[in-house]
Amino acid sequence: MAPAYNTVSRPVLRLAKLLLAGLLLGPGLAKAEVRFDVFPGFANKARNSEWFPVTFEIENDGPTFDGVIEFQPGFSDSHLIRYTVELPTNTRKRLTIPVFNTSGQRLSARLYNEGKLVAEGENMQMDNVLWFVSLLGSVSGQQASGPVFPRTSFKNDHQRRNNAPRVAHLQSDIFPDNPVTLHGLTALYLNSARAIHLRAEQADAISVWVRSGGHLILGIDQPADVTGTPWLSELVNARFGQMQNMALGGAIRTWLGEEGYQLKENDGTFVSGDIAAVPFRLIGGVPLLEVDDHTVAARANRGFGRVTLLGFNPEREPIKSWDNRPWLWAGLAEIDVAWFTSENPPRGYGRQHVDGLYGLMLDSRQVSKLPVVWLILLLVAYLVIIGPVDRIWLKRINKQMLTWLTFPAYVIFFSLLIYYIGYQLRAGQLEINEAHIVDVLPGKENTLRGRSYASIYSPSNKDYPIGGSLAAGAFRAENAGFSGGGMAPLVVGMSPGKLDVKARVPIWTSRLFSTEWVDSSKASVQAKLSRPGEGRFRVDIQNGLDQPIEGAALVVDGKYSEEEGIDIAPGQSGYIELSADEGMLVENIIRNESDVIRSSMRYRNNAFGSTENSRLDPNLLNFICGSISGALELDNSESFSRNVNHFDSSGGMDTQGLIGRGGAVLFLLVADHAPIPSTGLFETKLGQAWTLYRIPLELPDSE
Repeated sequence: MAPAYNTVSRPVLRLAKLLLAGLLLGPGLAKAEVRFDVFPGFANKARNSEWFPVTFEIENDGPTFDGVIEFQPGFSDSHLIRYTVELPTNTRKRLTIPVFNTSGQRLSARLYNEGKLVAEGENMQMDNVLWFVSLLGSVSGQQASGPVFPRTSFKNDHQRRNNAPRVAHLQSDIFPDNPVTLHGLTALYLNSARAIHLRAEQADAISVWVRSGGHLILGIDQPADVTGTPWLSELVNARFGQMQNMALGGAIRTWLGEEGYQLKENDGTFVSGDIAAVPFRLIGGVPLLEVDDHTVAARANRGFGRVTLLGFNPEREPIKSWDNRPWLWAGLAEIDVAWFTSENPPRGYGRQHVDGLYGLMLDSRQVSKLPVVWLILLLVAYLVIIGPVDRIWLKRINKQMLTWLTFPAYVIFFSLLIYYIGYQLRAGQLEINEAHIVDVLPGKENTLRGRSYASIYSPSNKDYPIGGSLAAGAFRAENAGFSGGGMAPLVVGMSPGKLDVKARVPIWTSRLFSTEWVDSSKASVQAKLSRPGEGRFRVDIQNGLDQPIEGAALVVDGKYSEEEGIDIAPGQSGYIELSADEGMLVENIIRNESDVIRSSMRYRNNAFGSTENSRLDPNLLNFICGSISGALELDNSESFSRNVNHFDSSGGMDTQGLIGRGGAVLFLLVADHAPIPSTGLFETKLGQAWTLYRIPLELPDSE
């Protein structure tokens, strides 16, 4: 179990003693006690620039009170999360909140009752995992027999400690019930015998997470575990045979060898031994292991994510004692062999987050920057005037002593001039621009998984209310380090199904925020993929929105087709087609945009320079670049592995995984439209909204 940080708080005993001393009769006064336990991260692990859960367990033996939990997720006092909770007497509550990891270096939690500190946990530490390093969550039968990875070959202990893939062994009782937090995992191993005991909220979280980009590895203990659990049966969608003993060892070894893993020799006993397994047919799946024409391991896309199904329990013998067991888990988690064979780790510095791309599109156009040339001219003019001009003029009038007056006058004048220029360049009206990235997830009922960006321009230093009633809601500022107003005060108020945020926006600046949410309402846009001919694809689109669809792009098997002016009116239908012979590789298209996006982001973070170079048009291609960040390159380097040489992203934003597996995605851009009410809870006359719908499509059979 992950470490718990707890404190115990009691009412003032001195008062109790005085009261008892005044009572000669009576049973006395029982001591009230509050127990406050905190479980941060995934078994105390969290990936940087990603979401992680913090679970609180509160036991109240004293009087009823309405508590407030304050959680501080880093060194900065500017960022605070507050969660309100009712604590009746003699109750025990467990709750989990999503937190975005920006540092992971220091965590603190406090519990208040009417402003008075009741309990606290200070200076909690987590294993802060680099964003591009794998973190496999495991809900196994026994921790000792669960996942384990091979040792890395990096040169020193520091590199091995920071860059080694991790396993987080999770307890089902404190497993997250919010799909947003699960995006902090690169994959999740689930033993089917443990899956049947998950609560409905935890099951829903896994299902939404998988369909929005997660990777579930399911080990079968008994087929009835799946067939008898409706949510798991619907997600997996497999047909099972009868459990039997099968010689799987050779197939496992062959598969891992083909993946390039360096297996130990002398395991003939394992290869020849029998393993209890059930053959199955995974709908839409690709076999990984086959024995005698029976599939015993397969992988299939589910929405934007995927499911790896094992027809056996990898925690049992003889796998449990197999010397190459760590390589099996590396293969199941799809970790590149370079992580274990390379002597040099991937570059961990100079990374950029895809948030900046949305800032380029959404930041207010009311702001103009002073060109560097004008800044230099202004500086030169200042130096010339306070230097030779002042000296020559005062000497000519024989008033050299007046320099004690002229010098401060020049300083005041140029200060006012700079202020005036800054005011003219930056002063404006309150403005909010929003972009909603919405996944239409398949299932018995369509679910919307949204990420809503809001860029607020403020003409004054002010705290703005942001939030709303959002299921599984989570909130964060732009992931931009110290730039973009990232250190300005931010107080995130949370309660079940509601966000109430106070965000400071410094004067004359734009500040970017992101809200995560889930909505189970019926999707208003529908799409179906068909094959009208060999190598040709067609998507029929039905627009049930309140605004026309102005742009559409289709990606199938890595090929890209775009109709930016498709113009499908509300209530109408349209289509987009793609020919495999004519379509361009989407990876090349996105990669070609990398240089422009990188340079624009650098200009955006500069106080001076080109205004136009720090902006991007909110068009279809730029929105798609933000959705395929796995193809946006940091530079042209191909050292270590290309799978880490790309922009960072969070919360399942990147659809490159599905595209790289040959899946199909439809992108639809709608202007002046929002799937949820504005997250800005204030009045303003200036602002626009765009929504990019992303729909994973099921590939049809060839006709």
